Amino acid sequence: MAGSESPHDLKNSLAADLRENRLSIVQAREELIKLLTIRNMMESELKRKDTRIADLQAKIEFAEKVKKPELVEEIKVEIAKLLQERTALDSSLIEVQAKSEAAKIGHSDDEGLSMARDSEIRAQYAQRASDIIERASDELPFSDTDNLWERAAAKTNSLTAQAAAIQEAMLLQSSKTSTPNISSKPPQKTIDELLLELEARLIAAESTSKSNNRSADPSISEVIDEVTKPKFALHIKGDLKPMAIPKRVRVAGIGTGGIFRGAHLPPYVNIPQAQLVALCDPDKEAQDLAYKRFQRLTEEKVAKAKDENDFDTAERLERDLENIVICEDISQVIEKVKPDLVDICTQPFLHAPLSIQALEAGINVMCEKPLSRSWLESERLIPAIKRSGKIYQHNENWLWEPDYYTAKKLVDSGAIGEPIVMFLAQAHGGPEGNGKFWDPANGGGGALLDNGIHAIGAAWFVCGMDKKPTMVKAAEPFGMSIRMPDRIIDGRFQKVTVDDDAHILIRFEDEKSGAWSTAHIEGSWSERDSPETAIIGTTGTIRYKNEDGKRFAVVYDSYDREQRRMQCSGSTWAYWPSGHYGEMLNMVECVRNNVHSICTAEFGADNSAIVGASYLSEKNGKRSVHVEEFKTFARGIAAKYPNDPKAADDALVDSLLSAVREKK
Repeated sequence: MAGSESPHDLKNSLAADLRENRLSIVQAREELIKLLTIRNMMESELKRKDTRIADLQAKIEFAEKVKKPELVEEIKVEIAKLLQERTALDSSLIEVQAKSEAAKIGHSDDEGLSMARDSEIRAQYAQRASDIIERASDELPFSDTDNLWERAAAKTNSLTAQAAAIQEAMLLQSSKTSTPNISSKPPQKTIDELLLELEARLIAAESTSKSNNRSADPSISEVIDEVTKPKFALHIKGDLKPMAIPKRVRVAGIGTGGIFRGAHLPPYVNIPQAQLVALCDPDKEAQDLAYKRFQRLTEEKVAKAKDENDFDTAERLERDLENIVICEDISQVIEKVKPDLVDICTQPFLHAPLSIQALEAGINVMCEKPLSRSWLESERLIPAIKRSGKIYQHNENWLWEPDYYTAKKLVDSGAIGEPIVMFLAQAHGGPEGNGKFWDPANGGGGALLDNGIHAIGAAWFVCGMDKKPTMVKAAEPFGMSIRMPDRIIDGRFQKVTVDDDAHILIRFEDEKSGAWSTAHIEGSWSERDSPETAIIGTTGTIRYKNEDGKRFAVVYDSYDREQRRMQCSGSTWAYWPSGHYGEMLNMVECVRNNVHSICTAEFGADNSAIVGASYLSEKNGKRSVHVEEFKTFARGIAAKYPNDPKAADDALVDSLLSAVREKK
């Protein structure tokens, strides 16, 4: 066979053998996932039946108190039926649990066997490649032999390291699992020795092949690369550890204040696809606090990784901490660091200018909400994004929060019919310890733009982003208000000049079908007045319940009876500590895959337009305002300042805030 085999034949044959070896692993993994899914569904159904039985038992007590024996008997019949169903379900669950556990163990063993078999296949093909190379090198002029060996030795360093890793993995796996169907006898030559010999002959054979114009076949270097590069991950403590970290996205944090340190910084030590390469802030104290927090988080993660013998992760994190750069200005980041992505967490008045500066330098951007201080800035930002061809993500973390992600899945599944109305609130007592939040020169607005914008984005996401915001109204009785005008801000009493409470109605419409959903949004720094979060549809309502330390999205029918529940989570079967982690992971993967984020600049701009329309509605006596009417109003103000965009931004902010400042 070897006498007539070409490099092209060898490459195709190797690929076929490896595919066949891995097919059984893929099938086993799919079967395991199917069993685990069935198990989870059955466990959820058991919990649902237990809840229903408990509710019915409570109803029996009530029926007995009001002396309704017929109702008691009716409920008892239903309980008996549920108990019978529960017994059968419990028996089936035990069987499925046993099968899934057996599948887990079998899958782990099969992976070890397949990994060893993979290595054995490669060794066999390496030997076959050597036979081909032996024939090709017969024509080599040996005057170049010494030079070829030197070049071969240099090129082989990385390949021999990979081969050593494969051998080590085989030994590790064979110590954990029995391998009765795989020969433990090593080949006559070790893989390392064979690689050295092959590499020396490769260059010679390529030289001969080129001199004879043999261009139809792939180069023998390509063949041997295919033979030697590892395709399997190593098993360490039951977790799959990649042999090499894929290309990482280099990220610079721009603005290292509270939101960055508290919400954005922690995920970076848990997202291996990202490398935090720079911290940028003109405030030296903010720089120091951010670096110290990153150092502490890194050291904690390194200690944990070493305890788990995950030395690759520990080494990566230590290297990241050692190489991080501290900057005072984004220009230094652009010129010296040249990151793939900037994470902007500054005050809102800097969001659009810094984003545009990074985009024009060819850098991808993710930027905290709101998109900008003034909606007019979005008219400058969106064209800059399109010109740059880069990826921009408006960071609205509620789209990745377990509550709203789970509700979105339930709504999309038809669990409550067609969504009609929802109540969403983001309310607390106010950020009185930080005067920047209360200064319209920094933020452009008050509680609705800073706080309520979370609920605006989440409402749009849950009801369906195929719908578009149309009508907006300041809702009775409070609308857009300053409810608590005298506050201790930064240690002294000050008059509040931005809204500290906002209640608005938004209509989201589907242009094609004409369907619509209405959202009542509260954004407040004077605590919550509106009802608890609820998403109401034509056949049911979603509300939330905390139980046994877990949070559930619960579907109730029109009689307020529980019909279904889902535990609130992010991406299931995945590490998911927060919505901020989710939005950052999403952007990193978008950059890696060169695709746009679901959370576009247009989405962020329209969220800001909804806020602007809310002020305009209040200004017009709480009359409903179309989003396009607000945009026309804003552009009318901008037309008065054709050569001064900053003045136009200030004029728009002042005009809108007059709605709450002048309110009697």
